[in-house]
Amino acid sequence: MTTKPELSISSLETGELGLLHLRRYWSKRLLEVEGRLDQESVRNEYGLDFTLMQGLGLGIVEPAEYLFHQRPSYAEFEQWIVQKLDGRPERALAERLNKMVRCYMEQPPRSYPIEEKDIQEPVLSAEDLAFWQENGYVVLRNAVPAEDCRNAELAIWDFLGMDPQIPESWYDGTHIFWVPLFQHPILNKNRAAPRIRKAFEQLWGTDDLWATVDRSSLNRPERGGINISGPSRLHWDVSIALPIPFGVHGLLYLSDTSAEQGAFRCVPGFHHRIDQWLERLAPEQNPREQDLESLGPVPITGSAGDFVLWHHALPHGSGRNLAHYPRVVQYITLFPHDHGIHPVWK
Repeated sequence: MTTKPELSISSLETGELGLLHLRRYWSKRLLEVEGRLDQESVRNEYGLDFTLMQGLGLGIVEPAEYLFHQRPSYAEFEQWIVQKLDGRPERALAERLNKMVRCYMEQPPRSYPIEEKDIQEPVLSAEDLAFWQENGYVVLRNAVPAEDCRNAELAIWDFLGMDPQIPESWYDGTHIFWVPLFQHPILNKNRAAPRIRKAFEQLWGTDDLWATVDRSSLNRPERGGINISGPSRLHWDVSIALPIPFGVHGLLYLSDTSAEQGAFRCVPGFHHRIDQWLERLAPEQNPREQDLESLGPVPITGSAGDFVLWHHALPHGSGRNLAHYPRVVQYITLFPHDHGIHPVWK
């Protein structure tokens, strides 16, 4: 078995785990580390890489960091995956992933949302969907039991070595905003919450979805008049080159969150007018450096267990935490394997 990375490795080649595309993914990341990867030649594989890593339950951050720092053989990479997952991927998951790879390679991407799909036992009402259509965001109340949110919040506090009852412990000089805790039973349970899945199914128009393995965040109150609220600047997480494909992101409030507590903010309805806004900018103007605050962002409050879904064309960000308790959230997104990704980053 070859242990050196080669771009000629096919997505159909497998290893001990029997997973399609995994060997090619490994080879591309190592070639990238060595500065030998022709990015243009593999640009259309980003969605496949993304779905494979998320579908395995690894996310995209930890595998990339491991490959960058360790530069393992393929056999070592497979062993690392087994260790991270506490065992080999279950047969049903491996079969579903292999089917996804073949579909990605052989079938054209679908157009989303799929309007004709009838989702059984929906959780978003007709009023919720009308609100979504107009504003580009919607809040699913009581998406996750409060007990699960509390346990997830405690897992984050424990990971950070902080005490939620002792404010002095929140300011140890190392934590900024993001919490790089990916693998935890309660976080995985929340990612699989039935009501969250149903909401994404309704908005995408399909039940063939994969869950991301994202970070969480702990947005601490300001201290001494200094803004330490993390990325409060409004932004987009996707390319805003036109046309912008349909996409949905989400976050779960793990603690009750008021408007002044660093709540999630977005510009309602901007997905309807972003095309015109972008076209009015002069060629030399960077859209991401404009005064997005002037667009009228609003804070979205919620209780522990409420889930915010937003159209990814909305400028969004966390607010400055001017309250007395951190805003604690878990980011969860469900997506189809052929969701649109613009080939040009803008």
